[in-house]
Order: sequence, then C-alpha cells, then structure tokens
Amino acid sequence: MNNRRKFLAVGGALAALSVLPETRADQRQPDFLYIHGLVWNRQLSAPMNDWLIRLDAKVDIPVGASPGFATFSDDFHDPVGSHAQLQSAILNGNQLTLTGTITESKTTSLVGQPVRIEGKLEDDNSVDGLTVTIGASKFNGAGTATGHSSGRRFQIPGLP
Repeated sequence: MNNRRKFLAVGGALAALSVLPETRADQRQPDFLYIHGLVWNRQLSAPMNDWLIRLDAKVDIPVGASPGFATFSDDFHDPVGSHAQLQSAILNGNQLTLTGTITESKTTSLVGQPVRIEGKLEDDNSVDGLTVTIGASKFNGAGTATGHSSGRRFQIPGLP
C-alpha cells in the first residue's frame, strides 16, 4: 500500500508539471517602472515659476510595442494638465532617462512639445535628482519608483 501511495504521488506531481508552460532562459517579463514625483522651478518666468507639477509615469524598459505614458498636473494651476506619450526609456546602471512628447494638454501651446524625464533610482525607492524638461523649461524635484527593473524590484515602503 505504501508503494502505491508513492507511485500515485509521483505520478500526480509529474502530471501537474506536464501542464506548466515551457519557459526558456531568454524569456522574461519586460522590465517596467512606475514613477511618481513633484517638480518645480521658481526661476522660470510667470506663470511656470508658480507651477508645482505632479508627475505620474509608467514605462516598460526598453519601450516595446506599446509606448509608456505620463501625466502632469497641478491642483492650483489647471493649465499644467497634460498627457505625454513616452517613446524611449533607457536605464544605464541606475540612471533613468525617459523621452516623449506632450499629446494632450489644457495649454494648447504645450501639445507637441518634447518631454524628458531623468533621475537616479536609489535603493530606498527614491528618484534622486528627478528632472522633467518640457520644451525648453526644466523642472527639478523628487520622486519615488516602484516596479521591476533589470533584476531589481522597487517597492514603496510599507506596501506589499
């Protein structure tokens, strides 16, 4: 009876393994990042010098068939509201560079402007030196990153 149980257990395990999808070493999930941050630049001319831009972005690294995206907003300055399509994402070590274009905006002159998002991904999930450039205007601040990138998993502290 003991041998029969072992046989059934081994047979059941083999049957379960036979339905698992085949994986190869070169098949892996695309790396991705979600970024949240705040940037500003008091040195710019009005009204941009008063903007406190909230940034939310999601991108695969490298950008695949579907581009990444970003949103920009400010609770007190409605004209900041914009969406961007991110066509390029480069992670060189822990230095991140995203580039794209404003596709929609409450300020029509921003539509079509180039966007560049840069920063250094730190082990504590912060994005050090977060810089957002829209057209020729550069905004600096701070941010956080979560997701999976080059074998490193970024998580917001306190969340599973």
